Amino acid sequence: MGVAGITDASAITTGGSSGQFDEGHSCALHQNSTISCWGYNLYGQLGNGTRDNSWLPEKVVGITDATAITTGNYHSCTLRQNGNISCWGSNIGGRLGDGSDEGSLVPVGVVGITDATAIAAGGGHSCALHQNGTISCWGNNLYGELGNGTRDASSVPVKVVEITDATAITTSDGAFTGYSCALHQDGTISCWGGGDFGSTVPVKIVGITDATAITAGYSHFCALHQDGTISCWGDNFLGNGTYDRSLVPVGVASITDATAISAGDYHSCALQQNGIISCWGYNLYGQLGNGQSGDDADSSVPVRVASITDATAITAGGSHSCALQQNDTISCWGFNAYGQLGNGTGGGSLVPVGVVGITDATAITAGDRHSCALHQDGTISCWGNNFSGQLGDGQSGDDADSSVPVRVVGITDATAISAGTYRSCALHQNGTISCWGNDDSSSVPVRIAGITNAVAITTGDRHSCALHQNDIISCWGSNTNGQLGNGQSGDYANSSVPVRVTGIADATAITAGDVRSCALHEDGTISCWGNDDSSSVPVRIAGITNAVAITAGGSHSCALHKDGTISCWGNNENGQLGDGTTRHRSLPVRVLGFGG
Repeated sequence: MGVAGITDASAITTGGSSGQFDEGHSCALHQNSTISCWGYNLYGQLGNGTRDNSWLPEKVVGITDATAITTGNYHSCTLRQNGNISCWGSNIGGRLGDGSDEGSLVPVGVVGITDATAIAAGGGHSCALHQNGTISCWGNNLYGELGNGTRDASSVPVKVVEITDATAITTSDGAFTGYSCALHQDGTISCWGGGDFGSTVPVKIVGITDATAITAGYSHFCALHQDGTISCWGDNFLGNGTYDRSLVPVGVASITDATAISAGDYHSCALQQNGIISCWGYNLYGQLGNGQSGDDADSSVPVRVASITDATAITAGGSHSCALQQNDTISCWGFNAYGQLGNGTGGGSLVPVGVVGITDATAITAGDRHSCALHQDGTISCWGNNFSGQLGDGQSGDDADSSVPVRVVGITDATAISAGTYRSCALHQNGTISCWGNDDSSSVPVRIAGITNAVAITTGDRHSCALHQNDIISCWGSNTNGQLGNGQSGDYANSSVPVRVTGIADATAITAGDVRSCALHEDGTISCWGNDDSSSVPVRIAGITNAVAITAGGSHSCALHKDGTISCWGNNENGQLGDGTTRHRSLPVRVLGFGG
């Protein structure tokens, strides 16, 4: 949902606070040149004359001529139409630039600056770009972030030495990193700061000669090149597929044109137009398919799955992944303790291995610990964990697992399949649905009552949903977290028969995660319901208007956009959102590297 009361914003900025997620604040620049801020306000960084936190936007006092805004840790600054700068909030180290060390709950003018064209606020310092290409900085300087050859803090602006041709500036937003960088007219970049291992004066960044833009994170920097590529350097999350810091720029993984996406428990995968697959997130068991595994093998950016160049479909399970290939075979990789890779063994694989005996598959699906394939003749095979009868072969229990595919009993006309945690479901040609496994109390398929016109199915942990021909959705099974979408939730809200999802009559696709469900609407928007979205009825996902596909994982969701980009939201502990961080996101963030 949108920020309350703001309908005319022209720019936004967010400030951190020493990495404390509950101490951030945000500001918006309005079209009428006023500013509104909201969030944490102990130091007056909202500029509203108080120290009271505000979860709704409040106008910054006395600003009616703003042209740009920036937020640091506990302070904010604005560039004004006359080239002056005003700042407010904490003034530790002199970061407000007004010549004092007293904080201010309202904007105060930065001393001596009348010709600024750009501003940037770091953790505890700020910088201004002047019309003549020089730069001034003020505030903390323990790490040399003011660029004047000293480590002495300054409550008034001091000139950065040796820079006379800057076109852009950026500062790190971490309180304990202290870096600044400048983009030069010739496309080179200089940076300064960084403490004992850095420099108190600007030094040129190696190998960059054609930059057009720069940006800084907590302790890393990135440059946009003229050819549209990106290079980053510094600490982790550089976008090059590793967690290793780099002292020189490294290219961000160049991935374009996604055509399909799938989310597992704590990882995600995307299929691209060229038939290769990239995955990101948790990788303890090798589910990213890049030949690595272990505690340090997670990736918060997409990494390429080894050896697959002809994939036509992708599915991500609990801790494994599978791909359908052009020759109608299937390969899987990752965790395999239950035989869910289908290669006849119980040993996991860090790279794709072929599923035994399948040469005519048309679709694949991966559950938590089992997988299934739809054959050209309408039959289905499944393999892996079968404790709850989810393989559909009439068996169940401790000794019923299978490391090779077994045929599902009695199905010969399936058109789609979906595997959840303890169950599997099939869509029949006549629009009916059959399911098998724990929640349906059967190790062979049983028809779902009341559904005769389904066009798609999806299965979560203990619930399933069907999309009907008339674009409505029905769900059944567990409803402890509101995942059925009918306005009810709790231990007594489960339903053994389908119930209609409230308020949806224009769905084009559906997906189910562990305890939530999502729908894609005709207009490209997305609605979700259940535990992770804190609603027992559908709510729209903010900021998505052009989605063409959706997928829900264990505790995160992703959307594929028309332009081939991907957005994800939710739990991000293992980097499964693919945005180069491990910060949880309640709003969608773009996956790095996708989009032409």
